[in-house]
Amino acid sequence: MWRPDGTAHKSHEPGLDVLRASYRNEKPEPELLKPGEIIRLNFDHLLTSNLFRAGHRIRIQIRALSSRHFSRNLQSGESEATSSRMCPAHIRIYHEPDHPSHIDLPVIPH
Repeated sequence: MWRPDGTAHKSHEPGLDVLRASYRNEKPEPELLKPGEIIRLNFDHLLTSNLFRAGHRIRIQIRALSSRHFSRNLQSGESEATSSRMCPAHIRIYHEPDHPSHIDLPVIPH
């Protein structure tokens, strides 16, 4: 979150606000993504809350890893516990008629 005076801070630390795409269907075994495959990710089970005052701005981060807080994501499909082979990650957010993307931020009056 950025305040009107330009200062920025995290509104929370990673926890229940993370979704690893290979576990998008909440199954115990990962479902690996295929290169070029377009998948839908729903973040409707993630928990966060914050009070934004007039003039505040927000940033949504989408990234391939958060290794400070979670196990490494090697992007190879191999176990992070037994492998060291890593592959580059390419993240695309589509925003077109056939593949619309959006973020809903509900407003709860206080």
